Amino acid sequence: MKKLILTAIVGLAANFATAQNINFGIKGGAVFNTDKGKVWQDAGNIFKRDGKASAGFQAGALARVSLAGIYIQPELLYTQFKNEYNVLDKNDKPQDIGITKKRLDIPVNVGKRFLGIGHVQAGPVFSYYFDDKLSVKDFTTAKQDEFNVGMQIGAGVEVSKLLFDLRYEFGLGKVGSDILNGSNGQYRTENRPQMLNLSVAYLF
Repeated sequence: MKKLILTAIVGLAANFATAQNINFGIKGGAVFNTDKGKVWQDAGNIFKRDGKASAGFQAGALARVSLAGIYIQPELLYTQFKNEYNVLDKNDKPQDIGITKKRLDIPVNVGKRFLGIGHVQAGPVFSYYFDDKLSVKDFTTAKQDEFNVGMQIGAGVEVSKLLFDLRYEFGLGKVGSDILNGSNGQYRTENRPQMLNLSVAYLF
């Protein structure tokens, strides 16, 4: 009986996977960071000024599960982008520092195809920030926020096995990093992720 039940479960799972039309693929593209961010000086939490945003990139893998006229598309992506801030160095002179943020993203979008070539989609994106790389040796990262949740909305076109996407992403919370400048002081940067993602994917 146990073998019969196990065989039935395996058979149902196989039929379900076939019915759902699961496709896997790889993707990559550019991210255009639109959030400049802000930086504060630790003493008295004094506001300093806005930063500058720059473009980055992302790459990874995806799966698309088709079901009843819609699809669910989870992805695993490596994303990297940069912000620049103007702070004071050890001699109290203005200095630009660049912070390259590296994170793992897991977007889970629900989409709908139309006209046989286009699609629209939306869903949450879960991000894990694992490294802040600084461009100036005098500064070191003391600590950083590691997790954030955002939302993505977008549209795209499909040509054979190629998927072209444009998405807008906005964070539901802010992400900060504490930066030390030797014995001169401590700074805190703060960003609410906002970016445009332009990507191309290939389904196997």
